[in-house]
Amino acid sequence: MCGISGIIMGSGKAVSQDDLSLMSRAMTNRGPDADGFLLEGDIGFAQRRLKIIDLSDQANQPMFNENRKLGVVFNGEIYNFKELTVELKALGHRFKTRSDTEVIVHAFEQWGVDSFLRFNGMFAFALWDSRFEKPTVYLVRDRFGIKPLFCGSSSGNFVFASELKPIMALPWFKKEIDPQTLFYFLKFSHVPQPRSIFTLVSQLKPGTWMQISNGVQETHTYFDLISSWQVGLSESQSTQLTEDEAQRNFKIALSHSVRRQLVSDVPLGCFLSGGIDSSLLTMAATEILNETGAPPLKTFSIGYREAGYDETPFAREIASYFNTDHHEIIVEPKNLFDLITDIPQYFDQPFADPTLLPSILLSRFAKKHVTVALSGDGGDELFFGYSQQRALVGLRFLKHLHGGTRRAFFSGIGNLAEHIASFSKSRLFHQIAKMCDIMQFRNEAELFQYFVGTIGPLRMDRLASLISKDFLVEPSPFSDLVNKTKRFRFEDVITQIFLHTFLPDTVLAKTDRAGMACSLEARVPFLDDEMFAFASQLPFRFKSSLANSKLILRKCLSQELKQRGFSDRLAWRNKQGFSIPVAEWLRGDLKYLLDEYLSDYRLKREGVFNEKAIVKLVRAHGSGAANHSHLLWSLVSFQIWKENFHL
Repeated sequence: MCGISGIIMGSGKAVSQDDLSLMSRAMTNRGPDADGFLLEGDIGFAQRRLKIIDLSDQANQPMFNENRKLGVVFNGEIYNFKELTVELKALGHRFKTRSDTEVIVHAFEQWGVDSFLRFNGMFAFALWDSRFEKPTVYLVRDRFGIKPLFCGSSSGNFVFASELKPIMALPWFKKEIDPQTLFYFLKFSHVPQPRSIFTLVSQLKPGTWMQISNGVQETHTYFDLISSWQVGLSESQSTQLTEDEAQRNFKIALSHSVRRQLVSDVPLGCFLSGGIDSSLLTMAATEILNETGAPPLKTFSIGYREAGYDETPFAREIASYFNTDHHEIIVEPKNLFDLITDIPQYFDQPFADPTLLPSILLSRFAKKHVTVALSGDGGDELFFGYSQQRALVGLRFLKHLHGGTRRAFFSGIGNLAEHIASFSKSRLFHQIAKMCDIMQFRNEAELFQYFVGTIGPLRMDRLASLISKDFLVEPSPFSDLVNKTKRFRFEDVITQIFLHTFLPDTVLAKTDRAGMACSLEARVPFLDDEMFAFASQLPFRFKSSLANSKLILRKCLSQELKQRGFSDRLAWRNKQGFSIPVAEWLRGDLKYLLDEYLSDYRLKREGVFNEKAIVKLVRAHGSGAANHSHLLWSLVSFQIWKENFHL
């Protein structure tokens, strides 16, 4: 796990070492163990290293091939690097290290851009290729967007980095906020890819690579989630999988994925919530470590005093079943409050998922014991684990109702419920208004965005009225995804929506930033290539039913617990989620944030938002007439971010 950055000068002048040093220092937290630079005329790379594989200084970056015509800076892990090393050595390549980084330059030297598809891992890297007359730079990002990569142009120069902070550190970078992106941020509580909060910067899409040569930029796709999922669906239709076979195949894929990701030269552990995904990871990792006689797996949990949010008893129980070296931390609201204004230090564009706070605390706690931690991210997206996914399946019949009649009916009920909610203390009418708003969708894309977004009952036009600057209320950003998946079953369309949006934009972004805030590498075995292939081929009846989500995962955990002589009740408990009581806090201990950052005077002075509309939201939430916590948290998060970077 590391951080990378770089500059390509548009004027042809040599890259400034001072500029590269500024970029490097801005992300020291991503790699406190070493730094390195590549300066070749108008091309410059910088890298911060967190030592994970091959702890020697020889494995520091940048790393080159034998004749130093190819160089790379790399962030992430290549889990199949040992297999690739054997293959490349047989082809005549000479290695100086045991590092997975060195595999990248030799693989590219051997197979060119086809090498990208051979890498099983999480990665973002920059390649310098000087084998031809004009040096070329390649930027590459992993299939799912596990590792971030920002890039763009400013003052005639091209820049890239693992985070925005290194780019913002450049004195000549123009920090111009994109109003369109701000609108989407308020809609979804995150900045959707490929956008960034700045007009001049974007995020390289997952599964793509960019070539920059002689001032020309070209972007290509090497891995497409939709077409790859389609391949799996086609294969599944040709076989009649039994439940026993499905369970056996899942266990094999899980074991292989975890075994690959247990490779580390530094201490490793596992986040354990007591939920299905983390429990299965703990089970698989424990079995593998027991084979080698290694010490017990270290597991880490976070809990709360509030019973409705605390999962530590479940985690503790799973830890005892699998004999892990378990550690837990109970946090008080004050511990989370102290972090709020520091969020921009760790997440350098607006991000409003409040679970980032406990994620940082958990990562900080785990870092005291390990440098690498396994995380269950990806399990919900691949195996239909979210209640929103199941709700969408339940609502699919609404497509067949006449749109105009449906929208008119629910509009009337929704407006009445919203009116009652404005003076009633009951939140029931707010929930009715929200559901009625959802029922007014005009197409599938709009239906999906309600479930991925977090703006509650506010319609698009109302949301737009909060922003003072000019922008367009564009059609649903999911329209293109829906068009590309129109031949899919409805359930598979839903899966693709979550894989393309919520997973990279919220889940993976949060895990990366929380871990990197304290120099901890988080790995996600459920997004291993083999696990993805299994999920794409698994018939939907093994993923979800009316009663349960993630069926095959629950049955596997149930079987394992029973075989060990334990009760399987934890395999069948409802998903609790990783949440905090934001709505209550904004009416109590955190009300000062609304008073400070969303005051009428401040909003009017800054001119970004419509102060009258926002003050109205604040009052409605404070009185209990409505729950606007998601939107208010997004507004506060943006204001804190803007203040931190003096924008």
